[in-house]
Amino acid sequence: MKNITRNNKNNQIDEKKYIKILCNEKSDIVLKTEFGTGRYKFVEFKELQGNVMLEFKLLKDSKYNDTKNIYEHIGGSCFLSIEQYLCCYSYCANA
Repeated sequence: MKNITRNNKNNQIDEKKYIKILCNEKSDIVLKTEFGTGRYKFVEFKELQGNVMLEFKLLKDSKYNDTKNIYEHIGGSCFLSIEQYLCCYSYCANA
């Protein structure tokens, strides 16, 4: 059981390391929310309810007119799971 726990922690560390490389290479992402489309920048990893999450901050960008509306309704931070981030990353790569 200890080996399984240790392996899981090692896998999480490896995942974080590789995701961090991706985030450093492409720190900005564009997300479409129910309140409009905005540009976000990677801030850091957080652990929420035992899950590793990526925190992004909403950026003020004149290209995205919905920024103010997004900020007023859902705030300036966005949290994505590793899977959600990879989905966004691969979607942008294919666009």
